[in-house]
Amino acid sequence: MVAMTSTMRLVSYSRLGVPSIGVETESGILDIPEAASRFGRKYNVGGHGFPATMKHLLRWESGIEVVQQIVESFENTTPTERPMVYEESETKLEAPISRPGKVVALGLNYRAHIEETGREVPDFPVIFCKFSSSIVGPDTSILHPKVTKKLDWEVELGIVIGKVCRNVAKKDALDYVAGYTVINDLSARDLQRGDVQFIRGKSLDGLCPMGPCIVTTDELGDASGLELRTKVNGIIKQQSNTSDLLRDVPTIVSYLSEYFTLEPGDVIASGTPSGVGAARDPPEFLKPGDEVELFIEKIGYLRNKII
Repeated sequence: MVAMTSTMRLVSYSRLGVPSIGVETESGILDIPEAASRFGRKYNVGGHGFPATMKHLLRWESGIEVVQQIVESFENTTPTERPMVYEESETKLEAPISRPGKVVALGLNYRAHIEETGREVPDFPVIFCKFSSSIVGPDTSILHPKVTKKLDWEVELGIVIGKVCRNVAKKDALDYVAGYTVINDLSARDLQRGDVQFIRGKSLDGLCPMGPCIVTTDELGDASGLELRTKVNGIIKQQSNTSDLLRDVPTIVSYLSEYFTLEPGDVIASGTPSGVGAARDPPEFLKPGDEVELFIEKIGYLRNKII
């Protein structure tokens, strides 16, 4: 766990099989719905009580602001009066948003990755979707799909939308971003290249690991200058920086909002840097027993094992 700062690390988690949402503190996870009630506040959100899922929290216009107030109250309370926090050993982190309305993904958005694939620089990165049913959380074992022999890794910065976003100017785009997470855009390369579009090769069950948290934009801003890394069985396969993005976060959000409405809880996978298995010589692909560790600076680690 990390020390509390003015910036929040929002998590979806379960404890004793019960799902909830929380904020990481130096001593454990602070359950936000429970803390709201402990501090004597009653919230009526659309006729219901305090949101218990990240998607519902983001759909609440004041959700992030209220959570910030709750965290401030927690920090200003003496340890003996604080609501209980749950130790990491008591909880299981889940994907920050388990069923977003949309997972919009970009291909060919890192300059070095475009070079390694031998492709021309596109006017705008390729756009495709991943089904939300492909999402799994941190430290979840992923069953290697029987339908592919070429399962590949792709570390990506995930952009989490926080407000209804339509026809938004680039200069205003960050106002609509709640924060960022880590995504592994796992890809079945044989299926991807066998189809005209990417959906089948990108949306098999388990092919969208996400986590470990959402870090809010008040710390990361446009998320520029962040180190990204992929390790497979402890060996570095991808190592880059978001400064190599062809199109940055404000450009991506503004552009996509011209064509369809982005809604709270939607997630954008912003593209992968160089070092994917399919572009290596010889090509390398994931197999059962492999452990994949993704890292993005200031967000954290996303680990999964292929079984």
